Amino acid sequence: MGFADRPVEWLLGLDPEREGAIALVALGRSGRKAPPAPPVPELVLETESLSRSEVDYPAIRAQHAASSLADGDEATSWRGSSPAREEPTATGSLHSIRPKSESEVPRESLDSVIRRRGSTRVFDRRRSISFAELSTTLDRTTRGVPADFLDPPGATLLDFYLIVHHVEDLPPGAYFYRRRERSLELLREGEFRKAAGRLGLDQQLPADAAVDVFSLIDLPGVLDRFGNRGYRAAQFEGGITGGRMYLAAYAQRFGATGLTFFDDEVTEFFSPHAAGKSVMFLVALGHPDRAALGLKT
Repeated sequence: MGFADRPVEWLLGLDPEREGAIALVALGRSGRKAPPAPPVPELVLETESLSRSEVDYPAIRAQHAASSLADGDEATSWRGSSPAREEPTATGSLHSIRPKSESEVPRESLDSVIRRRGSTRVFDRRRSISFAELSTTLDRTTRGVPADFLDPPGATLLDFYLIVHHVEDLPPGAYFYRRRERSLELLREGEFRKAAGRLGLDQQLPADAAVDVFSLIDLPGVLDRFGNRGYRAAQFEGGITGGRMYLAAYAQRFGATGLTFFDDEVTEFFSPHAAGKSVMFLVALGHPDRAALGLKT
């Protein structure tokens, strides 16, 4: 995330009013120092429009410009340690996660899981997932993202809040995932399917899922450390972690879907614990309703 936007846009021939670079990924490694970069002419290519009309979102363009880094020196100074984060003292009952053992974890190859991965369109609220399946999902997807804004390794900007509907051996309710303690803290016990549907933009999917996982951040703290680009970074980490949850679900033979949400209402629902935090991502997990989808059971 720590790169100079305009030189990259120049290199790729992007129109900064309509396109933008989101992230850079380094491939391979070498023990030798990189040689000086040669002069690179601006890339100017003719492009074919993919749509008959174009929808403009001025707020997106304004945010992208406000979170851009001007040059290499600014990018270098931007990178570094993540803001210090401390979990509040637990006040609710704790449920230690119980991930599957190495012998129990599915051995299907990653490329095969990726080919099967999709987005569940209808969840079967009658079917549960096991606590071991949820535990494995949380354990395997929250081990850190290798990024230049997450230092030391394993650091994170995200907090994970859950609404549990139908997980074996776990009471329904609202939870906070305490990563360091590897446990779920019960914030409020109860049946919250209707509330989950409302929070998920009045959709049925989060109401019918077995569990909904929300990624939240302390936005003021992130912006204080990383400036406006911190919002990009938090969205980036939230998206990668959400993608990992997709793969973890499909590897274990149930489903997942990413959803939009009412930001302030999510924060309010998990408050006072989540007071002042902002939502980055929502993933609903559960078994597809194969009958509703017209599939063989």
